[in-house]
Amino acid sequence: MIVIAQIIIIASALALLFYGLSGRRSHFGRAWKKIGLLLLAIAMIIAVIFPNTTNRLAHLVGIGRGADLLLYMLTLAFITYVLNSYLQQQDAKDELCRLARRVALIDATDRYRLRRK
Repeated sequence: MIVIAQIIIIASALALLFYGLSGRRSHFGRAWKKIGLLLLAIAMIIAVIFPNTTNRLAHLVGIGRGADLLLYMLTLAFITYVLNSYLQQQDAKDELCRLARRVALIDATDRYRLRRK
């Protein structure tokens, strides 16, 4: 039964990685991230209010306790957050580099025009 849980966790991690990388600029991708965060928050609230339900769901999947299941879900959310933050930082660095090149070209053309006159 533990193998089933491991397969589900690995498959969901790969799916998060795939969807996180493929649709990060689209509205569809952003919506799924928000929906996933909302579902995680709901799962945490249910785990606090109804711990037996979370335990039963964890046993159904092959995990020992409901808290462990919630920890696995939180780990997936954290990995998604870190990946998303890294990609956003890379996009910001790329944009800054493009802007610096544009400014340098504009500055160079202005200097060239001043020399010619």
